[in-house]
Amino acid sequence: MRTLRLLTLPAVAALALSACTSEDPARETPTTDDAVVTTDDGLEGSAPDSGWFCQYVAPKAIDAAVGTTAESPRELVVQDDEDGWACEVLNGGKGEQEPVMRVSILIGEEARAEARERAEAADGVRPGPEYLGLSYVSPGLVTGLTSCMAPGATDRADQAPYTLVAEQLSGEVDEATTANLRATLAGAAQSLDKSLGCAPKQAIKDQAAATTAP
Repeated sequence: MRTLRLLTLPAVAALALSACTSEDPARETPTTDDAVVTTDDGLEGSAPDSGWFCQYVAPKAIDAAVGTTAESPRELVVQDDEDGWACEVLNGGKGEQEPVMRVSILIGEEARAEARERAEAADGVRPGPEYLGLSYVSPGLVTGLTSCMAPGATDRADQAPYTLVAEQLSGEVDEATTANLRATLAGAAQSLDKSLGCAPKQAIKDQAAATTAP
């Protein structure tokens, strides 16, 4: 069984708490008890709203993804390293769990380029909200390209590329599903901004300049 890992980058320790503020970025790194609630029903992952990163996924977003009331939903942090973080929502009973949603925050130019290429190629893509930076919304996929304080930095002027992605992995996609993905990503972006000081409008300008450069 995969297990949740603790936050590894000191500069983003405050991301674990949605109530953190820019004035108090040096919050205590969450403990194992904060990161996961162990269940005894044999299902992989933790109960909804118990994970430090998975907390951004609302129950209604899970229900919209599966098309009905989710069966024993569980949330699992599948990435927590120097390249970013990702949470998958699992649905189904013992031995039948499958991922239905994934929320990611990735760091670096390579991740940004890959996410942008994928977002621009998606069917039905349209521009997303500016608070996500250069963003794209398509059925079942929401992507935001922004800039935030670099890992390990102490000056918020030292920015790095951050890519935010919320996507449905299985089931039918409708407007409600995509709206919930967008709301989920908005919550993650707000907390990221409070913790690290992001510059979504600057990211839009930077990406536009990169696109038009010879």
